[in-house]
Amino acid sequence: MRRYLICLMIILIVNFGSVLARSFDLTYQGNGISFGNSKKINGLRLNLVDKNIERVNGLNLTFWIPKDNPDAVINGLALGVVAPVANELNGIIIGGIGVAGGKMRGISLATVGLACDDLTGISIGGLGLTGGDIKGIAISGVGLASERISGISVGGVGLAAEKVNGMAIGGVGLSAESMNGFAIVGVGLASETIKGISIGGVGIAGKEITGVAIGGLGVGAKDISGFAVGGGKLETQYIKAIAVGAFVKVKRELSGMSRDQIQIIHFC
Repeated sequence: MRRYLICLMIILIVNFGSVLARSFDLTYQGNGISFGNSKKINGLRLNLVDKNIERVNGLNLTFWIPKDNPDAVINGLALGVVAPVANELNGIIIGGIGVAGGKMRGISLATVGLACDDLTGISIGGLGLTGGDIKGIAISGVGLASERISGISVGGVGLAAEKVNGMAIGGVGLSAESMNGFAIVGVGLASETIKGISIGGVGIAGKEITGVAIGGLGVGAKDISGFAVGGGKLETQYIKAIAVGAFVKVKRELSGMSRDQIQIIHFC
């Protein structure tokens, strides 16, 4: 009896890959229900491990980590006990641990992390979220990183991007090459160019600041235009603004009104 069981186990192991590659379909003209690794279907698809999918329209549920899906397109509801992975995901995408794809459009949720080249819609990553181009609402419990962000972005701890357009919130910090819109961070904000309204609990640093900049302790930039407030120190080379700070230092040019200068004259 033991010999037969061992032989059965060997047969199952040897044929495991081919079993995963097959499917049992209850369909008519490609519409219906599929159990297994079917390539195309419109309807309900349930599979253990997704591999080499072509297109699924409807509901796709995968239970384990998908293998190679370079051309996979899933439209509708994509569910992964571990993680749904495809080249293109459109609709509602939910991963028990993560979600990954080339393009995502719709609502994407992952308890741990979410990664995508092109992300559009509402995206939430429990711990982290990363993408090449993010448009819409992006929220991460810890960190959010992207090349370009347009819309509303929230990083529980921090947010980093080359370009940010819209509203950005970082629990601790925010770092970008270009920040346009409204930015608020618990500690510090650093960007080469800042345009709009920016608030840093401790400080704001940039090469060029245009608009309203408020730093709890300080604001520093090469060029400031607009309205700047530094609770402790405000330092710049060129300023065309109303500057407010316990200590305002302008190295070259001042055009506007400085509260610090008025205080110095008053105390003298």
